Amino acid sequence: MKRFWLNGVVCLLVLLLAGSGLALGSTMHPIEHVSPISDASWVQIPFDNGIGSAQWETDKGPVQTDGAKIIDGLTYVPFRWAVELFGGSATWSNKEDGSTDAVYFYAPGADIPTTPTGTAVRRPLSTIVYNWIPNLDEYLSTMEKDFEAAYPEIDLTIMNLPDYYGDPYGVLVNQADVYECDEGMLPEMIAADKLQPLAASEVPNPDDFLQICKDVAVKDGTWWGIPHWTCTDFMFYNKNDTELAAATTFSKLEAAIGGKDHPLGQGLLVQFMGYRTVNYYKDCLMDLYKDDPATYWSYVDKDNVNMQVVGLMKRMIALEDPGIGRNALNAKISPYLDTQFVYGNGRATVYYSEGLGYMADIIDNAQNAWFDTTLNLEDIAIMPFIQADTPVSASTGYVDSFCLDKSLTGQKRADALTFAQWVTSTKENVRQVAPPDGSTVRYLSPARMSVYTDPGLLAVAPLYKSMLPAMQRGRYFLPPADLDETGLEDKLNELLPFN
Repeated sequence: MKRFWLNGVVCLLVLLLAGSGLALGSTMHPIEHVSPISDASWVQIPFDNGIGSAQWETDKGPVQTDGAKIIDGLTYVPFRWAVELFGGSATWSNKEDGSTDAVYFYAPGADIPTTPTGTAVRRPLSTIVYNWIPNLDEYLSTMEKDFEAAYPEIDLTIMNLPDYYGDPYGVLVNQADVYECDEGMLPEMIAADKLQPLAASEVPNPDDFLQICKDVAVKDGTWWGIPHWTCTDFMFYNKNDTELAAATTFSKLEAAIGGKDHPLGQGLLVQFMGYRTVNYYKDCLMDLYKDDPATYWSYVDKDNVNMQVVGLMKRMIALEDPGIGRNALNAKISPYLDTQFVYGNGRATVYYSEGLGYMADIIDNAQNAWFDTTLNLEDIAIMPFIQADTPVSASTGYVDSFCLDKSLTGQKRADALTFAQWVTSTKENVRQVAPPDGSTVRYLSPARMSVYTDPGLLAVAPLYKSMLPAMQRGRYFLPPADLDETGLEDKLNELLPFN
């Protein structure tokens, strides 16, 4: 059986072409892919060599190409011409290899024969994903395979952009049916009129999402996406360190470590360099002003730096050993601080949840090289990183959500929504963080609270249970339209000491 591409959405054209009195239905044997046709009144015929090809003939006469045209490199003939020529169906024969295939044409309202799933026309769907994911190749390939196994009538194309934030390769300037937008890109996509809102009923189990996800994905009571990943900073420490475990305020953390006079090799490991300097500044502001967005954003300004926060950050830097945290050299060595912690050169370290994956790799590589480490993964505990003495702390965080392109309607919109709901489901999130092939747990931070308590996930990654309390503190304030962070990092570098 000769396989070729048919460019036409077959059964659905009954409605599209009702005005012409004719419609196309097809049971190609087999069909592997369907692309949208450029004009519903034209249908592609299987010419491998373009207009004028004599490669194909039919049982109802030779294939004529009078009036045919090429659209995006594919050969099309007028739809009415094709139906009038071939009537109800036609068998196409390839003169070169003798293979055959069949095309069926139907009038509006006619019964379209049911075809096996394997031979049904597949509807195309494209998505752009956020791609800062460990073991990305497995993540994307399994996502596509599993979705198409669950929905074989949809042909999913995953677009892994080389520069998510850039131009011409970024999400803002590229087209897809579904976009995964982070908290910074989401308002830009809305402002660019690229997205459409979701009905509340289209967001499954919204109460399962962390509060920070609602901070990002909901604007003026309207959902603009279905949250997928989120993250915030965690503090990793030895589970036997009961003194650190009881440090529920910054002052208690400072006292447990010993302040600036702490023993060498027993300090805090935090990277106060580059963009992370600004992140920790904002995180401390969130501890102080978790219920006051206006005041919070007023201090995200090089000309209005909050000196209380600067004082707290100086005390944090004092908890670090010389050369750690505020050192331009080790800031470029990744994962330098994770390595120091695993080998016992530090009381605690601070990073996103993905740091657990880095530590697992460090431990695995060390053991395979006949070395040992001070800590193994089962020795590590997690708690929120608290930077102030407020009664109930909060922390800044980040959220990625799957959003629908504004142009989508009808079946295409339904397919896009199906994918967005599926890829953000608890079951799929569990598979994404803990691949069933036994490869390293990704330790990403899912948007749904139910993932953190899933028995199957906890069986292979028990630390997820202790990640949940930290994630529940995460908050996000939508920045004002006139926000200008220019120069803030430079200003903080002027005010904070290097060590």
